[in-house]
Amino acid sequence: MRPLLRGLVAAAVPLALAATAGGILTHQVKSRLKGIDSAASFGSVCPGAGWVFVHHLSMPGYGIEAESVWVALEGAPFSPVASSVVITGGSLIPTSPDREHVDGSSLPDLPSIYLQNIILTDGSDLFAMRSSGTDVISLDGDWGSLTLERNGDEFSGVFTDLTGFPMERREIPPMLEGHSVSGFCSGSLGDSTHLSGRITGFDRQQVSALFSYRSFGGSASAEFSMDFSQVGAPALALLDSLSGGAVMTAIPAGSLVVAIDGSDSVLFSTSLSFDSVTVFSESIAPDTFSTSAFLRCSGFVLPASGVLGVDSGLLRLGQAEVNFSLMLFRGGRSRLVLDAWNHSLTGEALTASVPRELMGRLSGLTLTGEMDIAINLILDWDYPDSCDIRIDLDASRLMVGWSPVSFSALRDSGATCTMRDSWGNTMVIGLDSTTNRDFVVYDSLPVFFEPLLCCAEDASFRTHSGFSVYHIRNSIRADMAEGRFVRGGSTLTMQLAKNLFLGRDKTLSRKLQEVFLTWRLERWLSKNRILELYANVVELGPGVFGFNSAAFYYFDKSFGELSVRETAFLVSILPGPSVYHSFGARGELPAYWDAYVERLISICGSRGWLEERLVSEALSDTLIFCGPVTEFGIVHGGSQSN
Repeated sequence: MRPLLRGLVAAAVPLALAATAGGILTHQVKSRLKGIDSAASFGSVCPGAGWVFVHHLSMPGYGIEAESVWVALEGAPFSPVASSVVITGGSLIPTSPDREHVDGSSLPDLPSIYLQNIILTDGSDLFAMRSSGTDVISLDGDWGSLTLERNGDEFSGVFTDLTGFPMERREIPPMLEGHSVSGFCSGSLGDSTHLSGRITGFDRQQVSALFSYRSFGGSASAEFSMDFSQVGAPALALLDSLSGGAVMTAIPAGSLVVAIDGSDSVLFSTSLSFDSVTVFSESIAPDTFSTSAFLRCSGFVLPASGVLGVDSGLLRLGQAEVNFSLMLFRGGRSRLVLDAWNHSLTGEALTASVPRELMGRLSGLTLTGEMDIAINLILDWDYPDSCDIRIDLDASRLMVGWSPVSFSALRDSGATCTMRDSWGNTMVIGLDSTTNRDFVVYDSLPVFFEPLLCCAEDASFRTHSGFSVYHIRNSIRADMAEGRFVRGGSTLTMQLAKNLFLGRDKTLSRKLQEVFLTWRLERWLSKNRILELYANVVELGPGVFGFNSAAFYYFDKSFGELSVRETAFLVSILPGPSVYHSFGARGELPAYWDAYVERLISICGSRGWLEERLVSEALSDTLIFCGPVTEFGIVHGGSQSN
């Protein structure tokens, strides 16, 4: 900016020398201006007593277009000296002088310079002045405002509501986009440069963050640090923008330090804690809950290649801790690689860390002992089929101190459960043949039922311990491909836990309860008993629970009398009986669903789960709906018992 101002006032010297004659004056001004900028031009020159006025001055080499230039003169009439310059109106293109047209050696030093109403190329308004050796520049635009003061090598500045960079269309960091920053800075220039300051406002909320910059001998370093306790309101605003509609209140504490050492990397370390976080989100729990959180991590950023790495991290929710490291790649192919682990997560820490509002049916649960867990997760936004997950879990040392849910009754006679379907129907179902005449024991299940069910819902049912990494991996890949949640990773045991003990709400709290209940079911029940219970309680239509009831509802026969194709149809509608039961009400399957039923049968055959004879008969079979579904369509809601 300083060379530009000096270029503007360079015209004052020839104006003073030729102040006594208009023609001579014009010639001298033109000659001197051409000596400074060969492309310079002006409209007219008007002398006065102690001053000279230049109208429509243009100096393209310096990016200057000035409407009016007033030069105050001192000294003898034929040897005047410019004492001050006032420039009003015009425009300025901030750029380095065009060396082809500019001779910077002829620029004079002037004690006083004033610029006002100067418009920059980005629309910003410029005011500048020099007085008594001090330069002051003020810029104001839609990006905010900036005032700088310089005296020799020392300078200071104040910036207010900055949302971008003045005079430049440089992209700002994505996390700052749409936000404003205020603060002040000071420093020195010379053989080495030093700048330090404080950010005092973020989105017009009071904050406090320190920053510094140093350069010497061609190398540079910078550091940014902040106290999270001073950024409570902006931190909450940022959390709100990331929370997906959750209502949150929190008091943050801790610090963040970011260092740049002149290389391609930016180093950071942070320690952030929330002693009390209050959250309400319908996707987490029906009630407001409170917890505490702590995060400590250190790592690096490679801005040029779009890489973020966390070398060492610790996340604590309540008393439960997990260590982690990660690599995030956003330049080119977008990928995340995350490792998380805790080799001695205690049961006491687990139960103490889950808020009471998230416990639901498990309120009061206590655990003892400890578990070992390690997770490796790979997410690939560009190639979803490359997503992967590995889970190493050892819960053999984890024990239940007390549980509000009894599992032993499920092994004895007389147990019941209350089921509710998608239409609002409820039914109390006996879980053995002594309390439920329609109950089908495991030994009476059709031989082709388990192969078809496992093919559609849980291929690794007999080998997993309630949770299937295969299911979770496929769920992640499907969700990543669609960019939203489209597929769950529930096993048959998880579905049974939900049916026996939990409601129909889709929340994180219900999922947490489902995980514990699944673990206990696998501990207490055999695979045969789990399959037996599942076959007798699962929803398959309006007021229709269990495969035996479904056989009568759709085909007017018992479960044991169903054909392979009829059983395959019932299995196929498990994910959404409220939608798919209408196929039976219409009396026929759409072509795409009929093809899906046949695919289930064929896959079972190719895996050797069904005899070739059964597969052949099933593929040539035809479905004929003849049960109540064809007479009544949708059964009205109500309560029943069997």
